[in-house]
Amino acid sequence: MAYSRQPNVTIAGRGLTQNPPPDPVAPAGIIQVGYDSNIATTSSLGIVQVGSGLSITPLGVLSATGGGGSGAPIFNVYLTAVSYIPLPDDCYVGATTGGITITLPLGVLGKLYIIKNQAPSGNITVTGSGGQKLDNSTSKIVGSEGVLLAVFDGTRWNLI
Repeated sequence: MAYSRQPNVTIAGRGLTQNPPPDPVAPAGIIQVGYDSNIATTSSLGIVQVGSGLSITPLGVLSATGGGGSGAPIFNVYLTAVSYIPLPDDCYVGATTGGITITLPLGVLGKLYIIKNQAPSGNITVTGSGGQKLDNSTSKIVGSEGVLLAVFDGTRWNLI
């Protein structure tokens, strides 16, 4: 295999620093090179900011913001340890404990909810409001670490 680059001449990516720094006079042979990263910061709340617009909460939930630097969420994330009815602006609902019920609100055409059972054990129940069904059922059980995606078609919640 041919290697056309000189040893010890590696261009570090954005947020990476080559360690040791490149030597203008490249010695012959194989040079061990490492990279130090400075691509994440931690807030006083324990939220890790990973690059522009991405953060990881202390519970391990990835949140994304964006849209021209406005800082507005790409989609709203809501974590709950009690039974909950998602708000119209919610997109992702994470149940942090088992044994609770997530009741989808009255559907709006095209609305999507992502319901995740983040609990290490126990099931959650997902139901519709006002007699609206999930596929052809009145409720669905989501096991530990399971996920349910529901989109409203004007009549019922369709599960993906």
